[in-house]
Amino acid sequence: MSAWTFIAQRATTGEWLDWDIPITLSSLEWTLSGPGALTGTIAPDVGGLRTDDGRLLLEEWGTLIYAESGGEIRWGGIVISSSFEGESWRLECAGFTTYPRAITYEGEYSKIGVDPAEVVRELWRHVQSFPDSDLRVIVTGSTSTSVRLGKDAEPYALLWWEHPNCGEELDNLAKQTPFDYIEKHYWAPDKESVVHEVELGYPRIGRRREDLAFVQGDNVAKVVSVESNGDEYANTILGLGAGEGRSMVRRETGLRDGRLRRVSVYSDKATTDAARMDALIADELAHRKAALRITKLDVIDHPNAPLGSWQVGDDVLVRAELPWLGDLEMWVRITSWALTGENTASLEVTRSDHFRYGG
Repeated sequence: MSAWTFIAQRATTGEWLDWDIPITLSSLEWTLSGPGALTGTIAPDVGGLRTDDGRLLLEEWGTLIYAESGGEIRWGGIVISSSFEGESWRLECAGFTTYPRAITYEGEYSKIGVDPAEVVRELWRHVQSFPDSDLRVIVTGSTSTSVRLGKDAEPYALLWWEHPNCGEELDNLAKQTPFDYIEKHYWAPDKESVVHEVELGYPRIGRRREDLAFVQGDNVAKVVSVESNGDEYANTILGLGAGEGRSMVRRETGLRDGRLRRVSVYSDKATTDAARMDALIADELAHRKAALRITKLDVIDHPNAPLGSWQVGDDVLVRAELPWLGDLEMWVRITSWALTGENTASLEVTRSDHFRYGG
């Protein structure tokens, strides 16, 4: 990617504040189904980083930051923290999808057989319905899933007196359905405003990338670290939900994998629906089954996989030769990645076969 330019905008009014903030980038991160992050520092300032009304240019929860490269906006977020380290001003920003985590649902929403994608749109509508809260985010992508929430006796509900957290509910829906989402920020055609999207992907976002590879000795900068999860291993998951005694929601899933049966109990008293519990314990089983795992990769720019040629959600093949294990080939899914230098990146990955798609 070419050089970076950082642009500041007032969050509540959309007023452009600065077109070239002198940020020295430490890390720039994109995340699947969550907010990315930007960290950096600003050199000593003599008072120029203020707006015409005297407010700080980089105001926590008041300033939006965009990272532009090659004339395109590649990342957008909210200034959430700043601190002074010696003469430098340290800056932390998070993607727009961090904002619902600061908002409580204050309405009354009750539905039978509602699609989770519809609930996502309702949550974002509510988040942005108050004064000084409209980030101008639009929800795009999948408009429906195969999952339905709420039954006659137990409708799906968001009720103000239970003070549900909008961000937590969005995360729960993404996990239980499951679906993916990503943030997108790009210039509008007039180049005078920025379009903000939260794109839903059902059954998933990303694809299997046969055209890319991470190969130790070529574009993997450090020796691939492989882990096993023996301490966490379970091949049977018992799910316990709402209710007491015999009326409790109780579900079980498991697999016979040639090992001793080992049970883990998953408890969530807020889960009243058996189908939702089935989805939760299916995810738990995927994460607890015994398998070698790669969780992190440090890579360099290389024809095998040029920096930025992938997106979060993609599956990429890792090849390595390791002590005791010999030649290893493993498909992993990119769950987040960050630029750590001009030609380097750090990736958080999960085995591709640990994911469940399509409800």
